Amino acid sequence: MMSIQMRRQDSSGKLDMQLIGNFLSFASRGDRVGLNQMLREGICPNVQDYDQRTALHLAASEGHASIVELLLQYKADVNLKDRWQRTPLTDARLYGHRDICRILEVNGGKDLVDNKRMTVRNEEDSNEVNIDISELNLLQSSIIEQGAFGASEKVKWRGTWVVKTTIKRHIYHPVKMVLSATDNTLLRELRHPNILQFLGSIVQGEEMILITEYLSKGNLDDILTKKIRLDLPTALRYALDIARGMNYLHQHKPFPIVHNHLDPRNLLHDEGGHLKIGEYWVQMLYERIHPNQESRHRNNSSPNDTNKDIRSFGFIFHQMLEGRHFTNENFDFIHLMSIDFEPKFRVSRCPGRIQQLIEDCCSKDPSERLSFENVIEILEEVCLGKGRCPVC
Repeated sequence: MMSIQMRRQDSSGKLDMQLIGNFLSFASRGDRVGLNQMLREGICPNVQDYDQRTALHLAASEGHASIVELLLQYKADVNLKDRWQRTPLTDARLYGHRDICRILEVNGGKDLVDNKRMTVRNEEDSNEVNIDISELNLLQSSIIEQGAFGASEKVKWRGTWVVKTTIKRHIYHPVKMVLSATDNTLLRELRHPNILQFLGSIVQGEEMILITEYLSKGNLDDILTKKIRLDLPTALRYALDIARGMNYLHQHKPFPIVHNHLDPRNLLHDEGGHLKIGEYWVQMLYERIHPNQESRHRNNSSPNDTNKDIRSFGFIFHQMLEGRHFTNENFDFIHLMSIDFEPKFRVSRCPGRIQQLIEDCCSKDPSERLSFENVIEILEEVCLGKGRCPVC
């Protein structure tokens, strides 16, 4: 069955981007079993994503030496360049993976650019972020739900299914905010296996159209509506997905990227069975309008801003384990900070350490809440203790 899928192409003659996404996701997460299966079934090791990054680029960036060696066994091109003219060796050096640098160099890898942090600040690259609306094919388009803000529609762009989300000039978050960003270059630079990939934008009057990757499996809200509650291994895996994606955003330099409205509706389910975080762009595109005045305030992040994200995560994790029948199904995540919530564990038989983690994340005292880095450490230790590390 897989070999048939490997040969499936769209009308432009390109391999199905969902298959490519699965393959690259395996490489990025270090899933040697899944990657090897797809390679054995015939997928080309040199397939590229929207940014022309290959599995070798991703494995080199994430530090997965065994994945790098596997790809090289299947004759992956060691010097393919991505949109920023970077090779896998460039990425391995950038992120300090010396063992992978040696593997790539022995196999002919070259670093073709200066070893600087990835940027796309020059004028030519910035123009790439702005998509021509005439390139969007609305035939067979359909309305989908992909978050709490904006109207989303599945459309085709350059032969590939993507999501077109139209966002308004003003939103309420819960205070009034106004769309102010004109340069979305930073959004285009963000890449992680657990965040939704931003592809570009279109300014249309006072509105903006965002183009992101399309994930066909719905969102966590859909899953919880159907299943009520999740089994422990699945809940642990999803919690790790969320924590890893949020930790990536919070660790962004020079300022953390704060989500501020983490919600089951913007946690999207990919083809590989993992979650990706959407709608992290709100704080980056909007400015707050203070009540009773027209002055604006840019949402420049500070370390304390991350506390709401941690509490939202704790509540979502609790819902995954306990279900919604112990909480208000219409719970408003956007107003989470003003809600008095104390987690109870009446159904799930999760380890005491997980219960304590959720209680710490949901604490009324922000100083008692964990960082996502701490959350990841605890979840990984629990997975290892239960013999489920490959799943998590």
